[in-house]
Amino acid sequence: MGTTRIGADIGGTFTDVAAVDSEGRLYIGKRLTTHGAEHEGVIQAVRDTGVDLSAPDTILAHGTTLVINALLERKGAKVALVTTEGFADLLDIGRGNRSEIFTLRFRREGPLVPREMRFEIAERTYGDDTVTCVPTDGELDRIADRLRSAGAEAVAVSFLNSYLNPANELHVAAYLAQALGVPVTASASLSRQWREYERFTTGTANAYIAPVFDRYLQQLIGGIAEDGFKGEFVVLDSSGGAMAVDTAKRFPVRAVESGPVGGVIGARTLAGTLDIDNLVTLDIGGTTAKSALVERGEYATTDLYWIGGEKRGFPLQVSTVDIIEISVGGGSIASIDATGGLQVGPHSAGSKPGPVCYGLGGTRPTLTDANLYCGRIDKDHFAGNFTLDVEGARRAIEGLAAEAGMSPERLALGILRLANMRVASTVRRQTLERGYDPRSFTLLASGGAGPLHACEVAAEVGIDRVLIPRFPGHYSALGMLGANLRLDRTEVVLGGLDELDPAYVRDILGTIAKELTSELTFKGAEDPAGIFFQYALAIRFRGQEHALWIAAPASGLDVPDDLAAQLRASFEEEYVRRYGHLDKMSKLETVELKVVAERVLPPVDISYARIEEGERTEHEALWGGGESVTVAVIARSTLKAGDEFEGPAVIHEIGSTTSVPPRARVKVLEGDAILIDVSKVR
Repeated sequence: MGTTRIGADIGGTFTDVAAVDSEGRLYIGKRLTTHGAEHEGVIQAVRDTGVDLSAPDTILAHGTTLVINALLERKGAKVALVTTEGFADLLDIGRGNRSEIFTLRFRREGPLVPREMRFEIAERTYGDDTVTCVPTDGELDRIADRLRSAGAEAVAVSFLNSYLNPANELHVAAYLAQALGVPVTASASLSRQWREYERFTTGTANAYIAPVFDRYLQQLIGGIAEDGFKGEFVVLDSSGGAMAVDTAKRFPVRAVESGPVGGVIGARTLAGTLDIDNLVTLDIGGTTAKSALVERGEYATTDLYWIGGEKRGFPLQVSTVDIIEISVGGGSIASIDATGGLQVGPHSAGSKPGPVCYGLGGTRPTLTDANLYCGRIDKDHFAGNFTLDVEGARRAIEGLAAEAGMSPERLALGILRLANMRVASTVRRQTLERGYDPRSFTLLASGGAGPLHACEVAAEVGIDRVLIPRFPGHYSALGMLGANLRLDRTEVVLGGLDELDPAYVRDILGTIAKELTSELTFKGAEDPAGIFFQYALAIRFRGQEHALWIAAPASGLDVPDDLAAQLRASFEEEYVRRYGHLDKMSKLETVELKVVAERVLPPVDISYARIEEGERTEHEALWGGGESVTVAVIARSTLKAGDEFEGPAVIHEIGSTTSVPPRARVKVLEGDAILIDVSKVR
């Protein structure tokens, strides 16, 4: 008997739930996202699955857009910053780069903490980690009084050089938490990396969102408990794992990309099952399109995530799966700009009112309306119980076409074409612009709208193979079913590679492992022996700004005596693979060391029951230059391993539709994934 696992993913338009019971049976739930009360959509979607929640070993993994939305929309708590004397203006100073050099009135978005909510304190830790000034209790009492008078609902404590020695910072944070009774974040508890601006913005963002996220989790956990849930609740971590609830409440900023990560976890698992080395993912939902790489069985991560974009936003120094995202989704609104040109997005109709064809009050045509008008969606099979308003979509397309002075057919195809080109640019950024040949990758499409556009996006980029997993509309939720508890920690280890002392590395690894082990406790899984570790070092040529992460040559936390020599060989091999050349005369230096700890949760074995039936039908659709062609309309549940056929076709299933263009060749693989050859589509 297995464990019941539930994955719940909140998107901009839909909230998806996938559940697998102890017998391996799969249950699916889908609801429109209830903005402002996101927990209600999750509770309803869980109810829709009908899965038994009463088993005490049930695990519910949850990914949400709440954190990033609150940061983007500035809907967090009234937050204060306590910092080293002389550094209160650091959030305003930021970085000296100007991303738009020809924009005379260029301004970045303001800090989350206004100047009057920043408080300085006498403390100092030198760059050699020596503490030379410790705040007195009297000073802390005065700061606490000022914070109380200012009405601070949360506090961030960020000191200069605390990444080297966090003693002062942790002491002040603990003192203020006890004195004020509000969430207090010490920046060093989130990041032990250099660059004080990035560490300060990360600490303030975590404090800013903490009360909102805590309140949301209480509402959600309380709601599912009323429905009989007695199991464990975990939150997806942006780095590709999951956090226990207590950890998520203390470090909510780590969940900034927790929703899309589920799909990347699922993609890595599927790539291993099908023995595919290189995947690029394409997840198109109702609001955004997201892309990530899975190379040689691993997804790439980054230690810097920008809220609001790199040009005008602010950075978070947290580990996240390297996902590129743009504002193109099924709800993206089509419009005519001041020059008479067609635009798709960035504004979205969201879940309310949604696309015109939803019949919920939308009046402006969206990408979904264009797909319906062009026959890429079967009106009788869309997102479960939805009945689409075909006439409403037609009127909206015709109205915009009249405004643009073109035929409705040309406009609708133009909307699809423009959206495909924008999405293709995202896939190129993940592959071509990073030195990868797109032709060596397979494009895995997920999300409600991903399979609708994947074939044409792949053809645009130069990718020949498109992979459609089962239930792509619920793929992020399905991926969450395979998430393990996972945390990482990065420390600065700056020095020449040749001088790297293995004993020094062993000491650092031991300290970090002890800290991470204490965070990965879980009911029924408290044994430290159940945690697996791996580590890597960031290495660069001396004088360079950027480094390559090189995995440890040994398994676990073992440190070989010839560590430096093995790291050098691995670095040189990876550098040549990435850049095609190598300078053997320059010296190498280490920059940082990262440790990843993972506690494997009970696995799931999904039985993909054929829960949707239907006969093949036909209808007319628009392709290419606007010609009408007859397409086969196929229920995916009728397909079986070994089936092959050629497009055009529309393959529908719960939560998503796959659009197969003319000349594309479909093959159903073992396990029911669909592989589409688009080499003849261009």
